[in-house]
Amino acid sequence: MFLLYYRIVHRLALLLQGGGLALACAAQPLAVGKGQFEYRDAGHPDKPITVWYYRPASLRPDSKVVFVMHGTLRNGETYRDHWADYAQRHHFLLIVPEFAKTYYREADYQFGGVHHADPARWSFASIEHLFDLIRSRESLQTAQYYLYGHSAGAQFVHRFMLFMPHPRVALAIAANAGAYTLPRFPAGSQPGFPWALDPARVDEGQLTAALAQPLLVLLGEEDTDPHHPHLPKEAEAEAQGPNRLLRGQYFFQLARQQAQQRAVPFHWRLRTVPGVGHSDSGMARAAVEEITSTP
Repeated sequence: MFLLYYRIVHRLALLLQGGGLALACAAQPLAVGKGQFEYRDAGHPDKPITVWYYRPASLRPDSKVVFVMHGTLRNGETYRDHWADYAQRHHFLLIVPEFAKTYYREADYQFGGVHHADPARWSFASIEHLFDLIRSRESLQTAQYYLYGHSAGAQFVHRFMLFMPHPRVALAIAANAGAYTLPRFPAGSQPGFPWALDPARVDEGQLTAALAQPLLVLLGEEDTDPHHPHLPKEAEAEAQGPNRLLRGQYFFQLARQQAQQRAVPFHWRLRTVPGVGHSDSGMARAAVEEITSTP
């Protein structure tokens, strides 16, 4: 029932955005190089999103679109700047939406806004809508996008893949998340959301579909500081492990167990990066390798 409701709401949101999409079609393509623009999603038009981008001159209709989700500092421009060379070198369109703390508290960024009963108000939905707008504005033929997030951005990415029905994602990469929504439903005394799935938002069919999605859990082998200032310290987070490396491994292993218990396809992968701690620039190199090698 929830998935049917989401599809109906999603289509209505796209209809509401129709005027914006039409304007995007008529507008000039994004300027070559670095730039930015303001985006307002139909689900929360009072909360603007600054979109930092890099458009290579070599962009083609079939070029890849890569979304990069910033960390807890909400520093989209910084992420755009150190990913720009990769976009130039590999000819992809780089999109970095900035969810400013002024408008998007933790529940609306790291947790995607799923506390709203209406899925059209989820921050997660903004990515799908923004992809439609970008494709229209740039006359792109590509039907899927790549989604990468580091730290708080990785919290956004892995929850996006758990909660969003039918995301058009060629590859999602969650790098060095501080804590996870575990891919299981709470039972007995187990904590509920955000530490486990919310059965009011995700049903068994959605969990099965999520386990079959192309999600890469990317972990720095040196991201082991149990006292890092931005590492979640709640008891539920500590139960996942004392540091980001162990928490990510725990998250992945639990997901694999869930797939095995259900005898369903499991398309997640785990990769560790030697010599890298809690550093987006270090993780980005490995992420770009994965993005450029994925069709």
